[in-house]
Amino acid sequence: MTTSQKKKPFRIAFLILAGLGLVAFGLTLCTDGSGANSGNVYEADTPRHNTPERLMPGMMPLTAEQIARIPLADGFQWPVGAPGMAFMYDAQPFGTDNPQYGGKHCGQDLNGIGGENTDSGCPVRAIARGLVIYSGCPSESWGNMVIVAHRIPGSDTVHQSIYAHLEERKVQVGDVLYRGQELGTIGSANGRYFAHLHFEMAGSRVVEAGMSGYHPAGTMNRIDPQQFISEHPAPNFPDPFRDILSQLRLNEAFAPGTR
Repeated sequence: MTTSQKKKPFRIAFLILAGLGLVAFGLTLCTDGSGANSGNVYEADTPRHNTPERLMPGMMPLTAEQIARIPLADGFQWPVGAPGMAFMYDAQPFGTDNPQYGGKHCGQDLNGIGGENTDSGCPVRAIARGLVIYSGCPSESWGNMVIVAHRIPGSDTVHQSIYAHLEERKVQVGDVLYRGQELGTIGSANGRYFAHLHFEMAGSRVVEAGMSGYHPAGTMNRIDPQQFISEHPAPNFPDPFRDILSQLRLNEAFAPGTR
């Protein structure tokens, strides 16, 4: 028997062991660390109820599953105040130059007409049907924040509505919302400011939590909320999607194996 023939069984054994090792490594990547396969993106790296409180901006791209779950919006309304944002005013409009804070304002500061903390605790509502893609506190200056992703007919752009300085968050990542659904309340970022809603809109497939609210080079990928809402107004009636969601949740509650 030649030397190469003697080595052949050892090579075969080595290749088999290496293959088994790669399979085992691949299986660990497909689990959530507890040995159980993850059911969906919300059960994978981050618990559904506990998105990161601290994160690096731009490091949380939306998944294909998230994008597929974003419902089509039937129009957009203002997040606070009566219809048409009555009893509210824009204390710092989109694109306003503010050198003290480092550049252009990337959103709007929506205040109650009484000023100061008179609007503290007032409801903040989803501007359109959408999917909650962030609910947390990215920094002390941002305070509690909720971000909802939206899609509009005929467009591939994912539009995000960003609600910051909230006193309370009432939704969690993965929730599907109807237009007008309460997602939180107006706050002050734990007393950092007078109560108001810092409201932004962005065109992005990356979660925008933690990005600067001001930028020296302009407003980055932010969209003028006033212009966008005026171009895509909501109909003058409550969102019928609310009843559809209620029925779906009722069916889930009474589905076999859920009780």
